[in-house]
Amino acid sequence: MGARSLNSVVVITVALVAAAAVANGSPASSSSFGVGVSAYPFDDASYNYCVADYPDDQTYNAVPDAKLELVQVVVRHGDRTPVHLLSNDNTTWTCDEVAENIYLNGADQPATNTTGAFRQLIEIPSWNGKYGYSNKVWRGTCDVGQLTDKGKSQHRLLGSKLRGIYIDKLGFLSAQLNNTDEIYARTTNVWRTKNSAESLLGSLWPKREITPQTAIPFHTYPKEIETMYENPDACGKVRTLKSKIVDSEQFQAFLKDQGPLMARLSGIFDVSGPDWASSWDGYMDILQARHCHGVDLPCSDRASISGKSTPKCATAEDLTQVARNSHYEWTLKYRDHPLSHNYLRLVTGSLLGTLKDQMQEHIAGKTGNLKFALYSGHDSTVWPLLAALQASNKNMLWPPYASNILFELWKKNDGSRVVRVIYNGQVLKAQPEFEWCDLNACPLDTFYKHLDEYIPESIVTECAQ
Repeated sequence: MGARSLNSVVVITVALVAAAAVANGSPASSSSFGVGVSAYPFDDASYNYCVADYPDDQTYNAVPDAKLELVQVVVRHGDRTPVHLLSNDNTTWTCDEVAENIYLNGADQPATNTTGAFRQLIEIPSWNGKYGYSNKVWRGTCDVGQLTDKGKSQHRLLGSKLRGIYIDKLGFLSAQLNNTDEIYARTTNVWRTKNSAESLLGSLWPKREITPQTAIPFHTYPKEIETMYENPDACGKVRTLKSKIVDSEQFQAFLKDQGPLMARLSGIFDVSGPDWASSWDGYMDILQARHCHGVDLPCSDRASISGKSTPKCATAEDLTQVARNSHYEWTLKYRDHPLSHNYLRLVTGSLLGTLKDQMQEHIAGKTGNLKFALYSGHDSTVWPLLAALQASNKNMLWPPYASNILFELWKKNDGSRVVRVIYNGQVLKAQPEFEWCDLNACPLDTFYKHLDEYIPESIVTECAQ
């Protein structure tokens, strides 16, 4: 589907806005800004939403003449069930029982099991047409957005890959985790991100003793103050800036160009509302979650556009185009629009500040035995970080399940420090026109300077402006 050609007036406007962004000190916009979706260079020939690539100890090499000091890992959860529901969905999603041994004790009591073990089972009763709401969700044993068995396996494999590098090859981490001071783990307060972290760490350090003393602490923020994804309820300006991007001339031209596809799919899915008319998120979720499990794409006998006969099932071609539309949408929002820089400061600036502070405190000797930090989040955790690092078009595609960013802090023999950034098994490449540093060994000062462009001095102040 061809994008609407921009006339000369629009092209001139684009150039002036981009020039203004540079003049105001923001990173220059590029790539998708001023380019329609049909002409955008996606570099997606090898893209696979269903699973990310992993780092590999066979191809991994240490930074020459340097010693590894700290590893920070930011991941997206593994394969999950959809988060958007379709009415009268007869699809069956099966998840095994989640059996987690937990214990409760008072703050003034020793860490002992006082309650026994529990299992949580998801039950979806058969719809009887009389009472209940079972027709609002699928069949099976899975909750909405739940990590699947495939998702657990993805993170177990990622954990084993990290063990192959940081334990077997480098001897950097302890082979047996007898002291949890070596690790810091943070997850969003969402079932699938916690289960992903459990799966990863269970393979990074397999066969750990199950005792209160060896339990790895999981740090979570209340959702009201979460900083691992955009939080418009905490910072209203996030919502304002996103709305301005969506209302911009280029974004509206994009929506108009792809409007027929959006109208047909919304008819097939029987969905409506502002979110379904202004973003491809829901369409991506519904199609990709099913595609990754070999489940038939949705069909409906209600699909029509202005009374015209249209295909009543989503197709493989729709899957491809929706993915491209989604890549384009969020690359424009996160990286390429003149407002992206200010938007990113409020979306991911706090997390970048957390990562930088942790590095600085480690160098200052304030983190004790810490060597490995894990941040288990979402696509909306990983993607903004990539945008802030000015990732190339290939690396700005929607982060697949189990996507992983490794930030490695190395100290060279001459006393200087460098940071290496690895994304899904490869050293991260920036856009050629904005290659601000070689991320195989970026000097620490240069790395900090770039992060500072996106870290607010006071997010409260910036949110209020």
